[in-house]
Amino acid sequence: MGFLSSKIFLFFLFAASATASLVFWNQWKHATRELHVIAADSDVLQRKINADPPEWMLRQINEDLRPYADGISSASLSEAFKGDKVKRFNLVRFTISNGQIAVSLDDRNLNRRHFLEFLGCLQKLNQLTKLPDVDFIVSLEDGFDHNPDLGPCFVFAKRSDTGSLILIPDIKALAGYGKIRQMIPEGNKKHPWEMKVAKGFWRGSSTGGQLTALNWDRIARAKLCLLSLKHPKELDARFHNVVQCDPELPAMLQAKGLVSGSVDRVDHLKYKYLVDVDGNSCSYERYFWLLLSNSLVLKQVTPNVQWYYGGLTPYVHYLPVQEDLSDLVEKIEWARAHDAEAQAMSERAMQFVRDNLSSEDILLYIYLLFKQYALLQH
Repeated sequence: MGFLSSKIFLFFLFAASATASLVFWNQWKHATRELHVIAADSDVLQRKINADPPEWMLRQINEDLRPYADGISSASLSEAFKGDKVKRFNLVRFTISNGQIAVSLDDRNLNRRHFLEFLGCLQKLNQLTKLPDVDFIVSLEDGFDHNPDLGPCFVFAKRSDTGSLILIPDIKALAGYGKIRQMIPEGNKKHPWEMKVAKGFWRGSSTGGQLTALNWDRIARAKLCLLSLKHPKELDARFHNVVQCDPELPAMLQAKGLVSGSVDRVDHLKYKYLVDVDGNSCSYERYFWLLLSNSLVLKQVTPNVQWYYGGLTPYVHYLPVQEDLSDLVEKIEWARAHDAEAQAMSERAMQFVRDNLSSEDILLYIYLLFKQYALLQH
């Protein structure tokens, strides 16, 4: 599948303002789509660009680019961006040259939120600062738990042992996390630490695999809900949505007491201990707003990582939990017995978000990545 084949189209992005629309052309259709644009302050971003960047950002970027120390050629990108790989991994190829952005993708992805959020963020960054000339590939998949042999491909999440893939902020971050930045701090005021219920809490979907009546209890989120049935004084965990499953499974899990109604994010803040468990990959914006809450995050530690995970330290910003959740109840009991330490962790987590994960920080990370990536291209 070539760069300009019948299934792949070339577009140019014209950015006149933060509210500009993106116009797509091709020989078959003409459509206009308004972009979700991240809100960022130009002066703040420039100050961050001119200052020494956070060490964790440089460490993550250098680690991801280390496999390409000998350079990244246009030929290697073309090898990755061809054939069934484009469709199978939802690949998009971007070229930035003299401030102009060209895009090549399968037309199935034209209206996908993943594509539009990334393109909107790229548009915003291109307006706010001068970007280096780069040619790169992005996968619109939620994450990778294997090595797809794509070479230098940007991804939203991956296994930490998949060195060939390069992390970028996920689509929720690319949109700036929307109303969450206001919603959670406002909710924190209603639920100060001393008034919270000293119990673990989780609500979520049954993601993590294709579930059947025989295998549903193998995914981590099912183990979490089952653990809650055994330890109701320590943990309240239920599915609010049963998905990716055989038709009979929702009723079956409902009958077992593993399903309850959805709970608003702000109502999660009533609890001192909020649990983060992977689904199909990382939990995306959930981990972000848990860190921003004034509750202690009990983080399931798995090989799945996102762009900012390297900036966080266990027992400093969160309480780590084994991947199989075998020590979760023990960790909740520890937190109850060490209330001041648990609260201090929650406060350091909030401070990390404020200091490192602003909209300008998200754009800074992409800028720094492009800058280092451009040095490797030939």
